[in-house]
Amino acid sequence: MTWVHLTKISGNRKVGPIKVTTSDKTSCPSECGIADECYAGGGPLAIHWNKVREGERGDNWDGFVNRVKRFRKNELWRHNQAGDLPPNADGKLDADKCEALADAASHTDGWTYTHYDPTDAHNNSVIKGMNEVGGLVVNLSADTMEQADTYHELGIAPVTVVLSEDAPNMGNKTPNGLPIVVCPAQTQDEMSCNICELCQKRDRKSIVGFKAHGSRRKKLTAKLDNENTN
Repeated sequence: MTWVHLTKISGNRKVGPIKVTTSDKTSCPSECGIADECYAGGGPLAIHWNKVREGERGDNWDGFVNRVKRFRKNELWRHNQAGDLPPNADGKLDADKCEALADAASHTDGWTYTHYDPTDAHNNSVIKGMNEVGGLVVNLSADTMEQADTYHELGIAPVTVVLSEDAPNMGNKTPNGLPIVVCPAQTQDEMSCNICELCQKRDRKSIVGFKAHGSRRKKLTAKLDNENTN
C-alpha cells in the first residue's frame, strides 16, 4: 500500500509556500540509478519520509486522491518532494491509481517526477496518458545526459536530469545538443518553484537540470563525475 502525506504549505524556500506531497519509499522503482545518493535520504526530510513509510503520517491512496479533488482550480502544487508514483505488483506503474490521480488533478496546475523506466511499453502508456489528461505534469527523471536524450525522443513528457553540484549555471547541453536549463531556484536567490513553474510546463523544449543538493550531494557528484570519465 502506498502512503502519501500532504503538506498544505511547504516550508522549503526552494519550493515556496505551496502544497507538496511525500509518498512512501516503497513507491520508488528499483531502476532509479541514484537511490543511494537521493537527497531525500538524509536530513530532516529523511525523518519525515520514514514516518510516511511507517504509516505514521499521511493517507492511503484513495484518501490522498480525494484530497486532491478538493484542491482549488488552477492551484499550483508539487506531487512528491520524495517518493514516486504508485507501483503495481509487477514493479511497474499502477495504471488505475495513476489514472485516478490524473483525473483528480485535472483542474489543478501540478507537477511531479518519475524514475519509472519510460522506455517500458506499459510505463510509457501510463505516463503518456497522465500527461494527456493535463493538470498534473509528469516529468521524466534522467540520471545521465545520454538518458535525457533518449527520454526526450520518446515525446511523451518533459525531461529533467541530475547534474554535479559544480556544474556551470549556463551553457549545459546534452550529447544531442538539447539545452539544459539549470533549475532557476538553484541559481537565483529570490527564485522558487511557485514563481518559476518551469517543471509544470508540459510542452517545454529544454531539459531542466538539477544540481546535486542535500546532505548526499558530494556522493552524487562523485558518482556522476566517475560515470562521465568512463
